Amino acid sequence: MQRLALSQLKTQPRRYVSLVLAILIGTAFLAASFLVGASSQATMTHSMGSAYANADLVVLPDDEAAIPDEGASEQDLPASMRLPQLAGTPAAPGPIGAVDGVAEAYAGTQEYVEIGPKGEGGMLLPMPQHTELTGVEAQAGRFPAWDADDEVALDAATAERLDVQVGDELRVGRPGGETVTARVVGLSAQTVNPLLSAMPQVWSGHGVREVVAAPAGGDGASSAAANELQIALAEGADAAQVRADVEKVLADESVSATVSTPDEAVRERVADMAGANVMGWVLGGFAVLALLVTGLVIANTFQVLVAQRTRESALLRTLGATAAQVRRGVLAEAAVVGLVGSVLGAGLAVGLTAGLIAAVRTMPESSTARFGMSWTGLGVAVAVGVLVTVLAALRPAIAATRVSPVQAMQPRQQVTADSSVGRLRLVVGFVLALGGGALMVAGALNQWPLPAIGGGALSFLGVLLLTGLFVPAAVKAASVLARPAGVPGRLAGLNAVRQRSRTAATASALLIGTTLVTLFLVGGRTAQDQLDTLLDEQYPVDLTVQAQEDADLPELVRQARDVAGVETVAAAWAVGETNDGMPVYAVEPEELRDVVGAVAAEDRDRLGAAGTVLSGEPSGEPVRVDVAGRAREFASVSAGSFGEAVYMTVADAEALGWSRDDAATPHDGTASEGGAATSQVMLALDPDVKGGDLRTLVDRVGAIDGLQADALGGGAPERSMYAQMVDMVMWIVVALLAVSVLIALIGVANTLSLSTIERTRENSLLRALGLSRGGLRRMIAIEAVLIAAVAALLGVALGGFYGWAGSQLVLGGITEQMQAGALVPVSVPWVELGAVVLVAGLAGLTASLLPSRRATRLSPVAGMASM
Repeated sequence: MQRLALSQLKTQPRRYVSLVLAILIGTAFLAASFLVGASSQATMTHSMGSAYANADLVVLPDDEAAIPDEGASEQDLPASMRLPQLAGTPAAPGPIGAVDGVAEAYAGTQEYVEIGPKGEGGMLLPMPQHTELTGVEAQAGRFPAWDADDEVALDAATAERLDVQVGDELRVGRPGGETVTARVVGLSAQTVNPLLSAMPQVWSGHGVREVVAAPAGGDGASSAAANELQIALAEGADAAQVRADVEKVLADESVSATVSTPDEAVRERVADMAGANVMGWVLGGFAVLALLVTGLVIANTFQVLVAQRTRESALLRTLGATAAQVRRGVLAEAAVVGLVGSVLGAGLAVGLTAGLIAAVRTMPESSTARFGMSWTGLGVAVAVGVLVTVLAALRPAIAATRVSPVQAMQPRQQVTADSSVGRLRLVVGFVLALGGGALMVAGALNQWPLPAIGGGALSFLGVLLLTGLFVPAAVKAASVLARPAGVPGRLAGLNAVRQRSRTAATASALLIGTTLVTLFLVGGRTAQDQLDTLLDEQYPVDLTVQAQEDADLPELVRQARDVAGVETVAAAWAVGETNDGMPVYAVEPEELRDVVGAVAAEDRDRLGAAGTVLSGEPSGEPVRVDVAGRAREFASVSAGSFGEAVYMTVADAEALGWSRDDAATPHDGTASEGGAATSQVMLALDPDVKGGDLRTLVDRVGAIDGLQADALGGGAPERSMYAQMVDMVMWIVVALLAVSVLIALIGVANTLSLSTIERTRENSLLRALGLSRGGLRRMIAIEAVLIAAVAALLGVALGGFYGWAGSQLVLGGITEQMQAGALVPVSVPWVELGAVVLVAGLAGLTASLLPSRRATRLSPVAGMASM
């Protein structure tokens, strides 16, 4: 029987091409997830190996860095914060640095600092005496001496961005603390150590760090923690003895840390990071989904193949073959197909992953990326691919031998709702769909994650069990739309529902993909719109820019209004301060109402009214302002988190003694930093300005002479950032889910192809009765489009429901805080959902091209004689 099964593959290979393709895609997806994980490990191993390559021993703390309590004693500090103290400096070695045979003990600490004229964030890194312990090389100039007072080296990428050269001066300071001006003596490569921040890196001498370093608490020690302590041995030192001595020091000091060789440290670090292989796990999850859809396609295909060979199987059994032999033959056929598809898929995954890594390595910031081969992962992927194929073919194989040879010679019965199996499936499906749906809704409304997710999974399983009921019915109803196509349209509608179970199985695979795609599209758009609403209430003004002291404010407003993308501009005159030192601005009421976006509905009429101010205080709370030496309390209109200033009407400011004639001289009262508040330009932007367009707009506004380009505020930049993050995640997920949809569409093409072969005599008879080749081609195309479009429409409807439930689960708490008792409003991306249905329909049409081409190439006489 095995030889007979293999002969089927040799004599009729075209029946298996699309099946192999589906297995190939699913297995490649799974294999790629293993290879991504292996490549991540290889990249980390290379990076950590480069970082520790020049050390003789490495000390790794057993705990994570933590912020100590105020006034904490040295013994209470975590090990990562005590290592710098135990290392000491070359001039004053600590207990580890003083061990015999240790040339230098270097603790690679990191401290957040602000650098450059605009205070860009960066990391301050201490310079070791043995410069090779940095793990990087100087690309220009030199590294600062470890004990230098005013020397730093900056990584070359940051230096280029800040336009800093060797010999220039660079401001380095702790946020809100001491600042020094250091001389740049060198430009370094970016460190490849993944434990160090990807932020700008400043290598400093001891003097700079002494001034800038932040104290921990009451003892004056630095709060910096070390991810590791590297040890350089003196010439001729015994590494084993030094290791033992360092371990003794750690024990005596009650510091929990491990002394390792560089290779051991790399393996330990990589092992610690193994759980951080998020991309590999994410891809693996989507690969499992793709294999599930692949299993449905395989099961449906083998069901058709076995049904087409029912008479052949019955004949074999009458000639002496047992039922077990027939089953083994079908399973052997499935195993060979699964093996071929899985091996090809694994090979494709290797090629694509290696190519991707090679492309990534061409980028300077990713030059350390390495390809990692996972033979075990590839083996697992191939084994899973074969197993899924065999399991999917198991039910059709059993069904092929469940009836006697005599019965098998008769037309095959379908599983219908009237059969015992069909009735059981309907009962279970309704229970799961309704019960799981109710549980999901209850969990979503009450923000119970486990019931909501579990109920959603159960309800979707119930829906899949019910596809044999509602999918053929939906296809039959939709076939009315095909009637204007004439005879081909009517025949296509009849063919689409002739084999109800086959139609349901074919649509189920596509239904899974489109449902999940819609879920994330609806959920992502709802999340984005809710975040926009929240940010609008927290930041009711899109953009604010401080004016320079001697600027002509009306002229700045005129120039800002001319920038493309700006809808409304308001002039905010600096007029005073609150009793807390917060700046107070005067704005014309009409301009304030035009430029301020979302405020609470009950506050909209009060905005810009006499006796009120826009502030960060809750609505109705009194806010005391001081204008022109006169103080008065005003009622607040809440501006959410936009509470860095207070905005009053020009009339109220003038009533307190301010006049526009005073505007040429800024009021001298604000700013916690001690400077005077300058006037401000407030802008409302076109809602469609996002991403790169927003950055261009901000740059153009900042370039206006008289505005401070580095003094920007408002909610538009943050809103755009969140929107880009949500869009990126949403489209990445949709792209990954598209693999499942592609496999499902391969299933549509496969079913159509096999059905066309099955109906060869029927199609030939239609041709003999007058149906043209074009009519036959249209009939097959309409059948494919009906199945694909109906599955997509049902998937969109289900996905919208699940998308609302997911949004309610995740965002319900935020919505409740904004408005008690409110449900999350669903944002439906109609254009994207329309595109999903359109793409599914077009893909169905494409899937019909090959089957229809084969059907029309056969002459009516040859077709009627072939079966």
